[in-house]
Amino acid sequence: MSKRLYYTITVLLIALAMFGFVLIFNATWPSTASADETKNVITVNGEGVIKVKPDMAYVNMGVETINKTAKEAQDKNADAMNKLIQALKGLGITEDDIKTTNYSIYPEQYYDDKTNQNIISGYHVTNMVEVTVRDINNVGNVIDSAGESGANRMYNVRFTISDDSAYYQQALKIAAKNAKDKAEGIAKGLGVNLGAPVKVIEQSSGGPIVYNNIEYMKAREAATPISSGELEITAQITVDYSF
Repeated sequence: MSKRLYYTITVLLIALAMFGFVLIFNATWPSTASADETKNVITVNGEGVIKVKPDMAYVNMGVETINKTAKEAQDKNADAMNKLIQALKGLGITEDDIKTTNYSIYPEQYYDDKTNQNIISGYHVTNMVEVTVRDINNVGNVIDSAGESGANRMYNVRFTISDDSAYYQQALKIAAKNAKDKAEGIAKGLGVNLGAPVKVIEQSSGGPIVYNNIEYMKAREAATPISSGELEITAQITVDYSF
């Protein structure tokens, strides 16, 4: 190989190396600049709360029976549950709004010191259902009618809203304004100008639920008083503002 050819090849290789370096630098420069542009941020949390009246409720109720044999306990329980379900339907509760949540059979037993054995003395049968009450003003009547029909297990009234999406959207707007007010206060304190939001994260998912315990007694003079109160729909967001 002549010196002239060797020199030409060397120059070309150096030129190609420099050209490749320029390409790599240009490819990485925009991401570096972008990172620098969003480096200065103010991060704030915003919260919005809307109070609304519930329009429906869930009530857990059922029947527990005890008898010497499992079959007798089952039959007795089935009769009581049929009466309970018929009473609920008489109040306008549809079959789709009566959902079985638990059915169990277990023995009642004691320890015999003479035989050193566990002796079964009877059987417990429990059948529990969750009742959806779509008329919020009918909750007390449902509880009373259930007790009169044989329900001897009752707990938790769970109030909710059939569709909370519109209320949740309102809560989100309040949360966004709350976050912006906080960011503006921080920016003013720092003596900087607040820019546009560069990142927003929704922290909440909505769905208000309130529980009220029921202490049901068969002997009473008035209908069971049930107060639904107000539910809180809360929205939470986290926002990054540039400055």
